[in-house]
Amino acid sequence: MTDQLNPFAVQTPEDIPAADVVSLFVDVFGDYYNIPHPGHTFLNGPRGSGKSMMFRYLEPDCQQLKLSKPLADIPFFGVYVPIKNTEIKLTEFDRLTNRHADIVLSEHFLVTFVAVKFFTSLLKAHIADPEKVYAKALRDFYVGKFTQLLRWNGWTEPLSAISPNADLTDIINTLRDLFSSYYSIVTSYLRSLAFTEEALPYRGPLFGYLDFMLPVIQNVRSLGFMPGGPVFLLVDDADNLNTTQTRILNGWVSTRTSDDVSIKISTQMTYKTYLTATSQAIASPHDFNEVNISSIYTSSKDKYVSRVEQIVNRRLKMYGISGTAQEFFPEYLKQEDAIRKRGEEIRSRWSEEGRGFRASDDVTRYSRPDYIKSLHGKSKSGSTYRYAGFEQLVHISSGIIRYFLEAASLMFGEMRSQNNGAPVTQINTTVQDKIVKEQARQFYFGEFDKMERDEKGGDEGVSQVKRLRNLIFALGGMFHSILISDSAERRVFSIALTDENDEEVVQVFKLGVRYGYFHESSIGNKEGTGRARLFILSRRLAPFFILDPTSFAGYKFATTAALKKAMDNPQRFNRQIGHEATDEILEDPQMTLFDGSGR
Repeated sequence: MTDQLNPFAVQTPEDIPAADVVSLFVDVFGDYYNIPHPGHTFLNGPRGSGKSMMFRYLEPDCQQLKLSKPLADIPFFGVYVPIKNTEIKLTEFDRLTNRHADIVLSEHFLVTFVAVKFFTSLLKAHIADPEKVYAKALRDFYVGKFTQLLRWNGWTEPLSAISPNADLTDIINTLRDLFSSYYSIVTSYLRSLAFTEEALPYRGPLFGYLDFMLPVIQNVRSLGFMPGGPVFLLVDDADNLNTTQTRILNGWVSTRTSDDVSIKISTQMTYKTYLTATSQAIASPHDFNEVNISSIYTSSKDKYVSRVEQIVNRRLKMYGISGTAQEFFPEYLKQEDAIRKRGEEIRSRWSEEGRGFRASDDVTRYSRPDYIKSLHGKSKSGSTYRYAGFEQLVHISSGIIRYFLEAASLMFGEMRSQNNGAPVTQINTTVQDKIVKEQARQFYFGEFDKMERDEKGGDEGVSQVKRLRNLIFALGGMFHSILISDSAERRVFSIALTDENDEEVVQVFKLGVRYGYFHESSIGNKEGTGRARLFILSRRLAPFFILDPTSFAGYKFATTAALKKAMDNPQRFNRQIGHEATDEILEDPQMTLFDGSGR
């Protein structure tokens, strides 16, 4: 018997064949309208939120397969330009900062890199050309306008001849290899700088976006085999560009060439600057549109549940596993029956004791928290609450699809081990609960060790990481206390800032957003005069603090002064929460922490 493949294994999207991408990808572009349409767009979201998969789906091989059309008939031409794990990140670029015409050389380097990816995408498209009509057109471009552009931009060497009998693929390969050689010239030059402090002369062409890259793309688009729509430059993980490269890319965005070239830029929300090389700022919506994935899915949990359900059902079907997502990840029936029973009790007493507008509101708001609270009674068995069932797992993934898939992959592997190799048809609730609790512990404990290494630039960075850890511990403990209290709203996961008087507090939250511990949004402030920052704790931590991951509505207002004290001493903060009214503690800018002595 052959081994059953893991349907939830996470792969790098650029390595997935087009047929698999088309089979697995769930169309999310109703949520992200600006991505598959002309116009420059920034796509912001944490690692694992599906940005690279979206870009892979937009490549021509996937679009041709999806639409069953030749290249010329699809609506756009996507060029995947990954920045992470490429030589674009060469540290030798730092040696050029403010010297050696770093802006000019950096732009040339980016242009050659994009050109290599552009012609690689043409190869992926497998363009039919039995009469070699397109081959002749591209060859004429090569010996004519293209050669002229090279000369205008400093290239003096002879070009390789192309045979009159060469087919389209041969000519595209020649162009790709030529740009690869230009790219290699720069990397060799940069590495040579490591061995000298002198200003070594660069002896090669210098390409720009407006005077070279754009004309090349415009000319190729006119040759008959390209789509009528624009070329999409799908720049993935642009946070990894250095500051100079980022400013150059911003300059491309500012040119507003989206009818010919639309630039789609994905970031993990740490994009270095929105200034161009000439210190002009680009802004939304004047120069580009902006999409924040986590904001969309944090504010619309039903939409996210539906997306994940479609993804899981497709993966199960592709790997020959019958049943739905709900059947593959079943609920813990004993627990869910007890919660439903508690809901029926709440409904039956709603006319006398109800707090909400409808009985169903109180059932949703209190039945699960009441059950969790009951586990903290005399038996002190709160940790026995079981995180299982498809919808709970989706909520725990906190709007990031990779978090769901990574957990599901580990669950599948655990079941394979328990089944001694027999096919897996369902993940039992014990395994579901075990894996998400292990991942929550790792997220809280293990990830902070990595963060301290990442932020080791100085004592201030390490201090921010420690403050973030303390803040999460304080808030997680407070949210748990509220959950098992008698408060009217117990399902609290969010903090809204009543002020921004302490920039350090805001920056600690921002660090948490960067590493996926918080999502950032906004709500109306208490005075009704504007908006307040809202930071939502990741539901990946729900199993660590024993919280209800299905809750999305509850939040508390807090001053930065109160939150700073929580960062300084989370244990004392949580002790005070146990003795005094939560809102008074959070909203009193002059709060003093309860020290346990009764004073």
